[in-house]
Amino acid sequence: MFDQFSPPETNFLERLRYWAVAIPDNIAYRFLDKDEEDFESVTFAQLDRQAKAIAAKLVSMGMRGERALLMYPPGLEFVAAFFGCHYAGVIPVPAYPPRRNRNMTRSLQT
Repeated sequence: MFDQFSPPETNFLERLRYWAVAIPDNIAYRFLDKDEEDFESVTFAQLDRQAKAIAAKLVSMGMRGERALLMYPPGLEFVAAFFGCHYAGVIPVPAYPPRRNRNMTRSLQT
């Protein structure tokens, strides 16, 4: 399908930039619901724009070189934030958001 394209063999940010120009309207990610029926999708161009907007905000907050706790439920917002962190030079630390009525203590297994 992409035989006519030759993405850079560098890192995933360079590849996102490449695909955002080469095939901007193609779907980059698709997120299915529990039943694998309804889904959201984001194109390469949309993801690149969203990630760069997040990166600009992080840089303006002086976060370059820092860690950012990404407490998102599974979905496309997490993907944009993850790429945005990398664009900004911020270390993403993924974590599930806490849920109501959930025991916050975890037992250690050895």
